[in-house]
Amino acid sequence: MSQQFTYTYDFKDQVRSLEAGISLIINDAPTLLGLVGLNGEPLMQTKYEWMSDNLNSNRANVAEAADAAATSITVASGDGEKFRVNSIIVAGEEYMQVTAVNGDVITVVRGFDGTTAAALAEGAEIRIVSRPQLQGALPGVDEAHDRYTEYNFTQIIERYAAVSGTQMAVRTYNVTNELNYQVELRLKELARELNDWLIYGRRIQGSKTVPSTAGGLLYFAGVNGAAKKNLAGAEVSAKALNDLMEEVYQRGGSVNTILTNTAGARQISKLAGDTIRTVRTDETTGHRISTFVSDIVGGSEAVIVVDPNFPKIRSRCLIVRS
Repeated sequence: MSQQFTYTYDFKDQVRSLEAGISLIINDAPTLLGLVGLNGEPLMQTKYEWMSDNLNSNRANVAEAADAAATSITVASGDGEKFRVNSIIVAGEEYMQVTAVNGDVITVVRGFDGTTAAALAEGAEIRIVSRPQLQGALPGVDEAHDRYTEYNFTQIIERYAAVSGTQMAVRTYNVTNELNYQVELRLKELARELNDWLIYGRRIQGSKTVPSTAGGLLYFAGVNGAAKKNLAGAEVSAKALNDLMEEVYQRGGSVNTILTNTAGARQISKLAGDTIRTVRTDETTGHRISTFVSDIVGGSEAVIVVDPNFPKIRSRCLIVRS
């Protein structure tokens, strides 16, 4: 005995309910890209360069630990050129006077002007207070330096959208032109990738077999020795933010933006938890911090920018200086 089955699936006589619009979800919508913006200026080369300059530093670091009696101090490579004979320097509460400079080794008078000599740890900071000159002294050593160039490479990205003639001809809800619709989606994805480049990009020069890639914010923060603070898994605290902002301030910068992920933003908003007050007439609850004010007198005010693409594990927030 044989059996025969017939399957039918026909919407012809059925009523379907479709919403007028199309719900669209693109994870990790870009936010930092919207803050930075695109100026639309054309580039003439695949390598983009810009000029940078800086003031000569008045600080150095001890390269080798020295006890309180040592009169020869080795400083970090290249720091020796910052010192001059008769310079007055300070480390902690001890003042010293430089009597000779030989490369990155300086000879000093310890406990200058009645201060107490103390041991110097490796990495300790030395501040050059002044470099007084004798009356009638001849001109010293030229301290001018050439400006330097920062650079980045251009990067090509692409997205494809292809539809068939049938797809273009068939009428669909809320889409009058399938090709235009698909192009718009691909452009949104392209914007998301641009945002990821802006944060994570690595600067790599291309060749015939290797595509060029552009360096991002984290890359330039690393190569330029940006101030960092590892909280070792702890929550973001007001003290940690203020300490880091102070370090940037001491370097001559001014913090104007704190870029963080959603978890970091919530932790920053928690800092105001004990200051929230409610009354019987309140109909809305909850709070968020959109600006963090440093506790340094004359310090910085930083806008909190939340970007879901920002690192969630190895980094909670990045402070951007002006």
